[in-house]
Amino acid sequence: MPFLNSAYRDLQRQLAESGVSVLVGQQDIDLPLTNGVTNTEISDVTTPQLPTDLLAPQQLWEQATGSSDVFIPMEKITGGLPNFQPSGYLRMWEWREDTIQLIGATQEITVRIRYEKDLPALVLGTDPVQIRSAIDPLAYAVAAMAARSRGARALAEDMLLASQAATGKLIERYVRPEQFKGRRRKPYGYRQRVIYL
Repeated sequence: MPFLNSAYRDLQRQLAESGVSVLVGQQDIDLPLTNGVTNTEISDVTTPQLPTDLLAPQQLWEQATGSSDVFIPMEKITGGLPNFQPSGYLRMWEWREDTIQLIGATQEITVRIRYEKDLPALVLGTDPVQIRSAIDPLAYAVAAMAARSRGARALAEDMLLASQAATGKLIERYVRPEQFKGRRRKPYGYRQRVIYL
């Protein structure tokens, strides 16, 4: 099982680095008012907390809690949040030190987080592998680690090459459908215009 979990984590990293969206989760978090303002951060120790399987957030949306309004996208900021006074909505967020930093809002807000997730470790032989068609890459990787631990270096290298080839084919399977979507490059210096209310 340690070899299998090591290969499983490595496959997850390779899929994430290739932009495969199979490792994406989504969760809604309600931010209550505290002293007239919502929380200014969401972390592993705050109430409410970040999802336990979150590696890094990708996108955030917001809506007034309990309303039927559509979720409004929030702007991701890098380099520090501006010094704005809290208003009716959060508007912006920053990912810093494993914490989502916010300005705060003067009403209760529900935040929808789309994030890169970490799959749970495999504990029993009956635990499901949550990556479709991953049997071959994992089997070859585990065989390579087992052969290396027994001193069979030539066999380990063969199994590692087979694992890399199977992983490449798996990534192609996930990425190829995305290649047929129409894309248009953004012009140099393009910045999405955001209107703050």
